[in-house]
Amino acid sequence: MDEIVCANTAFRYWRCPPQVRGLYPRLPSSEDGWLALTRSPFTIDVLKTPIVTTTAPGGVNYHSGLRATIHCKDASGAGNTLETAMGFRVTNPLATLFTLARFVSPTDLVLAMFEFCGWFSVFEPTAVAEAELGKAEDTAGDNTTESLFEFDESQDEAQWKRVYARVKVKEQVNTKGSNKQKTTKEVTKLKGTSLWMRKPLIELNELHEYAAKMKSRKWGAKFYKAAQMVTGVAASPLEVAGILLLSLPRSRGGAGFRHVYVNDFTPLTASAQSIAGQKACYGDIVIVNPNIMKAGIVELQGEVIHGSGAVLDHDAKRMTALQSMGYDVFLVTHDMLNDTEQLDAIVRSLCSRLELRYRCKTKAQKTAEMELRANVLCNWQEIGR
Repeated sequence: MDEIVCANTAFRYWRCPPQVRGLYPRLPSSEDGWLALTRSPFTIDVLKTPIVTTTAPGGVNYHSGLRATIHCKDASGAGNTLETAMGFRVTNPLATLFTLARFVSPTDLVLAMFEFCGWFSVFEPTAVAEAELGKAEDTAGDNTTESLFEFDESQDEAQWKRVYARVKVKEQVNTKGSNKQKTTKEVTKLKGTSLWMRKPLIELNELHEYAAKMKSRKWGAKFYKAAQMVTGVAASPLEVAGILLLSLPRSRGGAGFRHVYVNDFTPLTASAQSIAGQKACYGDIVIVNPNIMKAGIVELQGEVIHGSGAVLDHDAKRMTALQSMGYDVFLVTHDMLNDTEQLDAIVRSLCSRLELRYRCKTKAQKTAEMELRANVLCNWQEIGR
């Protein structure tokens, strides 16, 4: 394929783990025609249709159920594209986000930016791909939270780690005795989720520098405003939701906390090290009152990233170690963020512990919060579709 894939199509490509890409054959060549291209397994399962491509101004426009063309000279330049092993060129992650801006809502653009700048990606393989992946997985779910962020520099940096969750399933087992009757037994197994850990595709400073450079371009203002909302490097969709719900201004639905730090590095004291078994840890969301030099740590308890028993035990030790150092640690779940009263109680408690003024939200601010909550606690797999 001679055209350069961009926007929604490129976004789906960059979300797809290399382990999954390697299961598919290369795409057909341009000589085989677009019908053959759209019928290839990788297009059907991952890229989807219409395939969005970019061309320099003056090029031919295509708009159909199979393909769509956009004009973007900045995205189609040689420095903004990469050759893939699948047999086509794709815009790099920054240019992909910029071309995506015209197709998605402002909030979805922010979420996409958080994902590309973060340590995670959201991708759900097909049943066939899942079966193939299962043949190569034998140590699933044994990692602690911190080890999910450890990548071997000697290996291909594109190798991603999948996150697993514990699920209860019913299995039939043979009972002892001559009759050998079968009974149903509930067992706990690890199941691969749609969450994958990998190194950030874009550095945070690169996003902000690129956004400033593209601000005067078409769609550049929208892109710039979205980039300003990306204030940290997150490790999961739930963290992103927590960041936005706590840090955005009250007029936009957030709690209005100003000094918010994401995955903040926290050295541990000697006694705290003996509890956690490590010298330092990362707080999911750290909110600081610089006037009194006090911080509260919000730990997001997501089912998928905290799936195995080993991880749960490790996180409990980490939180206990932080509490022993005087930090107020708030354990927050998805359901708590999704409940107006519970979220308000968390905000009220944070304000009290950090000696910050708490203010009740107005009717308009509560409406904005409901809209924000619906937008950030969404199905991340639908972004860009």
